[in-house]
Amino acid sequence: MRRRWLIWAGLGGLLLASGALAAAAARTDPWPSSPVLTRLFALPSSKADVKQLAADLDLSAGQVQDLRQLTAGEARSAKLGEAVQSRLQAQQLNTEISAMKIEKDRKARLILGGKYAAFRQWIREWWVRQVKQSRQGAELRQAAREAAQAVKE
Repeated sequence: MRRRWLIWAGLGGLLLASGALAAAAARTDPWPSSPVLTRLFALPSSKADVKQLAADLDLSAGQVQDLRQLTAGEARSAKLGEAVQSRLQAQQLNTEISAMKIEKDRKARLILGGKYAAFRQWIREWWVRQVKQSRQGAELRQAAREAAQAVKE
């Protein structure tokens, strides 16, 4: 009887955990903390996504180009961590990166004007698809490694 209860309790815990993970994923907003623009503009696989963003939000070529230019700031903040050697430097870096994120958001608001809210919604939905595709790719690669290992054995 106790064993059955432990099994059910364990299953309930898994269900609660998976529900919590799903809820957290739904609340995830990568902007401005993640390198959204770098992924959108720098990856060759995202060219169609850039076109879709421009079409969905009716962005001008100038607006798209201005957003593309914001990727430089994302790349710069990624490289800054390479020189950190102390706790003080890390704290200073975190402050600087926070300021860069605020500035990126400010510039995006200026570029997009009244389309900013739609941009944020579009990015959230696009990001969820990107994460899902990435996880699926990782799972497929893992399955292929396991199949190759099984063949060797």
